[in-house]
Amino acid sequence: MKTFSLLGVKLSGLKKAHILNTLETFLTGEKFNHIATVNPEFLVEGHKNSKFKKLLNQTSLNVCDGFGISFWTKILYRKNITRITGVSLAEHLCALAAENNKSVYFIGGFDVAGKAAEIMQKKYPALIVAGTENGNPKVLSPKLKDSKPDIILVAFGSPAQEFWIDTFKVDLEHTKIAVGIGGTFDFWTGKTTRAPKAFRSLGLEWLWRLLTQPKRAKRIYNAVVVYSGLVLKEKFSKSH
Repeated sequence: MKTFSLLGVKLSGLKKAHILNTLETFLTGEKFNHIATVNPEFLVEGHKNSKFKKLLNQTSLNVCDGFGISFWTKILYRKNITRITGVSLAEHLCALAAENNKSVYFIGGFDVAGKAAEIMQKKYPALIVAGTENGNPKVLSPKLKDSKPDIILVAFGSPAQEFWIDTFKVDLEHTKIAVGIGGTFDFWTGKTTRAPKAFRSLGLEWLWRLLTQPKRAKRIYNAVVVYSGLVLKEKFSKSH
């Protein structure tokens, strides 16, 4: 599979249509596939956490979910990396499941998983909801394991959701796709307001979050300032 490495983490170099085709191939196949929606915070965490970086380089697919990634790869490396947000990818998986008579399990999100499932089922009436739960980043519930879902949407936040998937993948032999989706359930249910389209198209979601959720200032600083510094350092250290 075509990939590109940034800060030592592989990212899909496929175009959007090919990524979506790959998801369908995963869903209708026989193997378990861990998908990560990688944003700048992932790369900053991976830079200081070798265990997390190693995990990200062992997934089936890492999709770019961050303007900062697509921006710097284009500016510094002349690479056009397709960006698909976790919100969009998760909804696409629900649509794909509905089309293929597959089931989806919703876990995480602090009391919104059930509501998120209802919203997706209303939008895609054929969607089979295998189950919902708040879950625990350190535990695989018997309820989830027994439901044998085809897809698991894991909303524990990163890196907890990625470690959860990696830890319990051996117990999920019936599952075809597990993906960490961060705050997607919050966006679907309206618990968190998504940035207006104008902000998203300009890559300014971080500014919207700073204005609406100032408590995220440290995370935003890491995703914008620390991340950019690491990418520039990597680029220019390779040039000398």
